[in-house]
Amino acid sequence: MPQSKPFNPFYVAALPVGVIFALTACSYMVMAYRGLDPHQADEGGLVGLMDQHGLAILLVELALLAVLTFAAIGTDGYWTRRFEAAQALGAGNAAEREP
Repeated sequence: MPQSKPFNPFYVAALPVGVIFALTACSYMVMAYRGLDPHQADEGGLVGLMDQHGLAILLVELALLAVLTFAAIGTDGYWTRRFEAAQALGAGNAAEREP
C-alpha cells in the first residue's frame, strides 16, 4: 500500500525533542517555584540539577528544536518532490502491467 502523503524525517525527530523541551521547561518552572521557599532552596536531585544547569539545558534544547524545525521546513519541498516522483514511477509501472 503506497503512502498517502510525503514523509519528512525531520518532523519525526522534532517531536521527541519538543516533548523533552516541554518536560524540561516544566521542571525548570517547578525548580523556580520551589526556590521561593527558603527551607527548600538547597535540594539535590532534579531540582538541584535544574537550579545549576537548567537554563543551559533549556537553551541547548531550544537551539536543537530550532535547527530541526528549520530543517523540516527547508526540506519539505525535497521530500514532496521525492514522494511525487515515486508515485509517478509507481503509476507508470502499474500502467505497463495492464493490457
